[in-house]
Amino acid sequence: MPTLTPPVPVPHPSYSQARERLVRAIPPRLLCLLACGGVDCRYEGPECWKSNQQAIRGLFSSWVTDDIIAMARPSNSLIERYNIIEQFKRLNIQSIINMQQPGEHCHCGPPLDPSSGFTYSPQTFMDNNIYFYNFWMPDFGVSSLVNIIDGVKVLAFAVREGRVAVHCHAGLGRTGVLIACYLIYTLRISPSEAVHFVRVKRPRSIQTRAQIGQVFDFARLLGTQLVQYPDLSLRQGAPFTLQHYLNRQALLLHGQEARTLCYTPKVVYLLCLRLSCLALGLPAPLEVHFELEKRSSIRALGRAVRDTLVSRQFLPLVHAGQLGGTEGRAGPVCSWDEPVGFRQRKRELLQDKRSYSDSDLSRITLTQICRTPQHTVPSPVSRAVAKALADPGPAGESVLQRSSLLQEELNSSECGWALLVTECDPHVLSCLLWTWLEKLKDPVLSADDITKLCSTSNNKNPISELKKAQRHTVQCLLRCVGTVSSLCPHKEDALLQRLLRALTRTPLCEVKGADTLMAVFRSALRDTFCNHRDICRA
Repeated sequence: MPTLTPPVPVPHPSYSQARERLVRAIPPRLLCLLACGGVDCRYEGPECWKSNQQAIRGLFSSWVTDDIIAMARPSNSLIERYNIIEQFKRLNIQSIINMQQPGEHCHCGPPLDPSSGFTYSPQTFMDNNIYFYNFWMPDFGVSSLVNIIDGVKVLAFAVREGRVAVHCHAGLGRTGVLIACYLIYTLRISPSEAVHFVRVKRPRSIQTRAQIGQVFDFARLLGTQLVQYPDLSLRQGAPFTLQHYLNRQALLLHGQEARTLCYTPKVVYLLCLRLSCLALGLPAPLEVHFELEKRSSIRALGRAVRDTLVSRQFLPLVHAGQLGGTEGRAGPVCSWDEPVGFRQRKRELLQDKRSYSDSDLSRITLTQICRTPQHTVPSPVSRAVAKALADPGPAGESVLQRSSLLQEELNSSECGWALLVTECDPHVLSCLLWTWLEKLKDPVLSADDITKLCSTSNNKNPISELKKAQRHTVQCLLRCVGTVSSLCPHKEDALLQRLLRALTRTPLCEVKGADTLMAVFRSALRDTFCNHRDICRA
């Protein structure tokens, strides 16, 4: 029987409980004088720190990842004396995140900037095209989980734009909390691993019991929000409704992706996109490029975290007999808590053609992405996509197995999205699509929705009567079905019947007003596909 990876030790706070109580009881002015040094605060300049503790010269600062630096707060005088703006530009630091509340630690170091309440003016950075964000948290304390999630999303977005500097007062407690939560959000590692890694890179980070507790609370919340395919047998939580999923998705997505998928589930959108591209014979679109690029950066960060924790003996090595000859390595970052035999089986079943290396990303060029389809007649692949989408029968064992493993990857690893968008078997993709719709707690279209659709015959577009979440999800599915049926017209009725079965979770023969519903969807299919085609041409 395979053995489980030994658990990572739970981190302890830097401060004793008595010291934490004392800190909360001491007035701010006295606290600055006793704990920090007042005007001579050791965090307000480089005098107390060695050169290797100043990743940014003049500031107590450390690189936590290749893209994120944790630092003590800068000040107007330090910015000028040590050319910190020029250092930011040279290091490609394009964003700064401030975890302080205006007015705090006003007795430490130089006077606060009167216009901002901080030791510097954020405008100084913004005037030099460096983005400024403020997600304040009480000193030695914690914030709401919603505020932490917002901060993590902004940090994830900022990392895609360039490097990021994060600071509070000393750059230890609150700064460490945000970075640890970002690692959990990005790599889906355990909170213990995240805290230990941040502390290795930035000693004495995440100082109090409350701050460690917040990292653990964030991990628990995120674990329930990231599930794509609920399965009680796998302890992945209870099924969710379409609106519940979209609420969670809005909590986690950021940037353009959040705006694009405001009312459409990401898993449905990407599956429909992939099936449409396969049917049309198109190369990978921009969304595939985005997911592969993201996977590349996640893998690099995951290797760095894994190797660091192994070198400090927070994680054990995985020996040759456990990973087929890869002696002296740790398991993948997203699989530390899984049995080794299960990891090996996943590697065998998720074949090499879907395990893209970093160099594979260069093969997806903008020229390929923007290329138009070269055929208008159904190809063997188009017919295979149509058959996979329309076939209501049971899938083969290998398809179900691959689909099940992909579901597990999506639930446990951010890289699961990259595996999904590079899957080439239309049977696996269609199985994933229909399974997701049929695993919802409630069907997308209820009996009342069906009655509404069938009774609005005078409306040219009855689909518009649905709620936004339903309407956008149905239209996304119709675009995919319309693309496939335009190449294989003889499959149109079968495709629509399979779609309605998934949306209503009822065989069409048992749906009241089935013929009217089919007519409504047939009309909507043509309108949706024609509008989509006109937009693409424009």
